[in-house]
Amino acid sequence: MPRTIARLILLSLLCWLDAVPTWAAQTQGGLDALNEGLKLHEAGNPKEAILEYDRAIKANPKLAEAYFNRGNAHYDLGQNMQALRDYNQVLRFNPKDAEALYNRGNTNRRLKKDDLALKDFDAAVKFNPDDAKIYVNRGAIHFDAKRYDLAVKDYSEAIRLDPKNPENYYNRGNGFLALDKKEDAIKDYDQALDLDAALTEAYYNRGIARADAGQFDRAIQDFNQVLNLNPKSAHAFYNRALAKTKLGQHEAAIEDYSEAIRLDPKDPEAAFNRGLAYLKTEKYDRAARDFTEVIRIQPSNADAHVYRGILRLYQKKDKDADADFKKAFQLNPGLKKKLQPIIDEARAKARVKE
Repeated sequence: MPRTIARLILLSLLCWLDAVPTWAAQTQGGLDALNEGLKLHEAGNPKEAILEYDRAIKANPKLAEAYFNRGNAHYDLGQNMQALRDYNQVLRFNPKDAEALYNRGNTNRRLKKDDLALKDFDAAVKFNPDDAKIYVNRGAIHFDAKRYDLAVKDYSEAIRLDPKNPENYYNRGNGFLALDKKEDAIKDYDQALDLDAALTEAYYNRGIARADAGQFDRAIQDFNQVLNLNPKSAHAFYNRALAKTKLGQHEAAIEDYSEAIRLDPKDPEAAFNRGLAYLKTEKYDRAARDFTEVIRIQPSNADAHVYRGILRLYQKKDKDADADFKKAFQLNPGLKKKLQPIIDEARAKARVKE
């Protein structure tokens, strides 16, 4: 069957750790070393900053600020286990420290321990319920786990706390779209773009939502905007081609599929759909090349065998067509009942053309 599933950018825009430490020392022991570490860290030298934080901790092993900022420096360097140990130490001193819980949650997330990250964000929200970024990152965990209703709830809270942040609307729009609430999603993408007209992902996903809602002309406008901002977006060309196909603009769709293939030649979806467009426009040799390429990339693609078989009927290559149909039904026996009427129609059409 035709592959018309659009490619959706559903990566939430997360609020990760700040690039610089956030605590300054208030105690005397290790103060000079800690402040020197802060300066180095803010200047973009986390490795050197760690050495100063080490000195501060040696001078005062109970200096929580030094552990916190050393954890940030380790995180910046991708040293996740060291960062985790430092945040754990901060939380031994103060289990209610929301910033340390938040940063440990991000570290656990990076370590793909989402269950632990979720617990950290839950605790962070409890101790600091007015920090929007905690809801954003907890919402991302819910989203990835397909708990879209909970993700929407968290993103809504982030919007309440930070209504001028376009990414919050973008994220909630993704949640609504995943829940098939297309109109709500479009409204959120509208709001995101009102706040940031250069948010490419919002144009893209609004285009997906509009296409899903049957608004193909408006979807094309959104994909045009994406391509104005990013002319190398293979996905935007692909989805614009799908929308054009729905409007019966097959030649224009072929151009977009071709550009998508040029930008991403290893993706079989654009080649498959361009093959369908060539089949629609009776360019059988070109369609055959596309379906053959799809089969080369995906040898078990039963649909590609079926459609190559159909066009081979039109090319008077009945034996080759029968071989394709046989292979397709071996790969997916369930296709036979569904596609046999289409094959019979193609055989009849081929005989008429003789």
